[in-house]
Amino acid sequence: MSATEETEPAGPQARTQGLQSYIARTGAAIDRHPVLTRTILAGPGALLVAFVFLAGMPVWVPVGAAGVDNIVFPLVLAPLFWAVAFTYSCIEENLTRGTAVMSAVLLANAALIATALAG
Repeated sequence: MSATEETEPAGPQARTQGLQSYIARTGAAIDRHPVLTRTILAGPGALLVAFVFLAGMPVWVPVGAAGVDNIVFPLVLAPLFWAVAFTYSCIEENLTRGTAVMSAVLLANAALIATALAG
């Protein structure tokens, strides 16, 4: 190898560059197909996020005096959260940010569920 050739970065720097290029490609794909992205976010995306939110709420909602508040509140609030997620995905102008926000909510609640199931 000659002195003028650049080597591929290794280790954490390579992973960071790989992640940055993945995020850039994903953002470009979202921007190329705005109608499809909005349809997926508002339809099955909002429903999936609301369902995972419903499943994760018993972890962080305190148990009431009767011991059922952590079960009743998620059932009552799930349709409201679905409506908020649906409306947000319909009115968000920056679809990349909307996808990131919905994904963050989904992953945060999925992590709560995983930690609760793990013990």
